[in-house]
Amino acid sequence: MGLIESIRLAFSSLSANKMRSLLTMLGIIIGISAVITITTIGNSIQQTLKNTFAQINMNYFYVMLTTKPYDEENSDVTQDEYYDSVYMTDEDMITDDMLNELLEKYPDQFKIAMSEYYANGETINSKNEYVKTTITGITDGYLEQGKLDLISGRNITQRDNTERKHTAVVSDVFVKQYFNENENPVGKRISFSINNAETQEFTIVGIYEYSEAKLGKFPAGSKEIDKVTPVFIPLDTVYEFKGILNPTYEYTVILWNTDYDTSVVEENVRTFFEEQYQHNKYWTAYVENEQSMLSMINNVLNVITIAISVIAAISLIVGGVGVMNIMLVSIIERTKEIGIRKALGAQNSSIRLQFVVEAVIICLIGGIIGIITGIMNGVIIGKIVSYLVNNIYTDYMDIIIISIQPSVTAIIISVIFSMLTGIFFGYYPANKASKMNPIDALRYD
Repeated sequence: MGLIESIRLAFSSLSANKMRSLLTMLGIIIGISAVITITTIGNSIQQTLKNTFAQINMNYFYVMLTTKPYDEENSDVTQDEYYDSVYMTDEDMITDDMLNELLEKYPDQFKIAMSEYYANGETINSKNEYVKTTITGITDGYLEQGKLDLISGRNITQRDNTERKHTAVVSDVFVKQYFNENENPVGKRISFSINNAETQEFTIVGIYEYSEAKLGKFPAGSKEIDKVTPVFIPLDTVYEFKGILNPTYEYTVILWNTDYDTSVVEENVRTFFEEQYQHNKYWTAYVENEQSMLSMINNVLNVITIAISVIAAISLIVGGVGVMNIMLVSIIERTKEIGIRKALGAQNSSIRLQFVVEAVIICLIGGIIGIITGIMNGVIIGKIVSYLVNNIYTDYMDIIIISIQPSVTAIIISVIFSMLTGIFFGYYPANKASKMNPIDALRYD
């Protein structure tokens, strides 16, 4: 008897005992569905994080000052005395000269993404309505790092900062508040009253699209004229207004060009700041790659997903034992059938194949049902999470992109594992059936 005939007999036997076959598959179904559900949730969390971080940009380095570790061998003071003497001065901080040197040394690789709030401002439109805003100083990488899209015009540039120009990038909301319909704001000059005192005039060079998820949600029921949005001007211009001639920073954000390899730009920025601080007695610069943080989060999620999946897969062993138990019962019930087939000349290998195939089909069908159930569970959980996010975290729906993504690898492994389970736990009953004495089998009542 060949494989096709064994498969036909297996389905015939299963259809004759539908309820028992379903209960036999139950352990396999629960185990596989648990694994698929967990891996689907893990994959979906990873994809959701990836999509969400893609909305806020992760290709930047966070450079901050940190104390150098105590070197006992080369120090003439105790560890406590060393750390007691550590304090930061302006000479220790990151300077504009350092950042400009970095940009000159590695042209096109980096942009500085810094910002600083300056003041509240207001102006009066052609309808004699007050338009309120906030004025914030930025560098050329800020809008790109924050994933704020320019609708028209240009961004604040490094030259704007170097020359401390009175240029401004305004929001599309501000344009509607201040300008007439179809009027082009780019190139227009506009004056703001700063904190109800001094007045500063700026030339609009660009318009960005306001995102409530990225910049803040307006109060519910706000009128169009009452919506307050930032006006971005050069950061160095803000320092000029504040009387700061040589600004220094405890930290800085450096955006890197994705056309360059991550490892190359990271090595460049680390080497640069190590050289800048090699002669500083107490301080050095620590460079944190935000994309590495995302990779670390994904690795942790992978470990957790695998660990929980392995625990869930233990139920497959229980399901396999159930398959073996039912197969033994089935063999006892079909003893006469086995005796007749052997009396008619069936080989031991044919009998063994018949029952192994039956066990494999039970596990395979259970595995397929488990996979479908697991995917459905993942989708249902995803829909529930999406509903909760839509109703609880409405402010962030522009950047939280929930993605339900079943693991193809887990599905393939589950199908193979269910078949191996059938072979492993079905072989013993099948082998026992093949070794039956046909005379004893025919006498069995």
